[in-house]
Amino acid sequence: MASLFMLCFLSLLPFALLPHIGVLDSSHSVDAVDSKFVHDLLNGEAAFDKDGSSAFFQVVPGLMAIALYKVAPCAVALPNTNHNADFLLYSEESEYAQLEFGYVDTESSTIIITNFTRGNTVFMPRGSLHWAINKSCTQTFFGIKFSNSPDDSAVRPDVQIASIPEEILNVSMGEELARKISELKKPNPEDPIVRCPKCMQMCGLA
Repeated sequence: MASLFMLCFLSLLPFALLPHIGVLDSSHSVDAVDSKFVHDLLNGEAAFDKDGSSAFFQVVPGLMAIALYKVAPCAVALPNTNHNADFLLYSEESEYAQLEFGYVDTESSTIIITNFTRGNTVFMPRGSLHWAINKSCTQTFFGIKFSNSPDDSAVRPDVQIASIPEEILNVSMGEELARKISELKKPNPEDPIVRCPKCMQMCGLA
């Protein structure tokens, strides 16, 4: 019993002495601007900024990429795939933005997610073909995208298909479809988000 009492006494002794010997305070304040652990998405690298839509990136070296996305009314985030990273998209401040998020699953079925609202997240594994459209006439969609690789580069299938020789397209898709593809205007790979003309007309924004 005495040994148990002594053990408890010794374990509590340092706390009893703290008011008398003082506490060694090793903490210090660091402004967020100067902290290597703080990333300012509002002033990140502008990967895209056009017609009310934008994407601002911050890279955590060796770990991940973070992006703040704004998708303007009637804007479409064009179909693309991320081959180097999985990502999680978090919906923020978009209760009235009518965002639809679509993707093609592993069985080549098209899935459309509607009513994607504030607080929702959607996970996309690398290699998944996905897209989004904001069908609201007035409200911008705000989202934060977390990728588990610093290399968050995306590839658009329309850009890839436009690079295939017409002879190969003839064999793959048939002459009629191949001719239509070859006659289309070459897509601009620098525009990941564009306005939808039909939505713009319906909303009186054209």
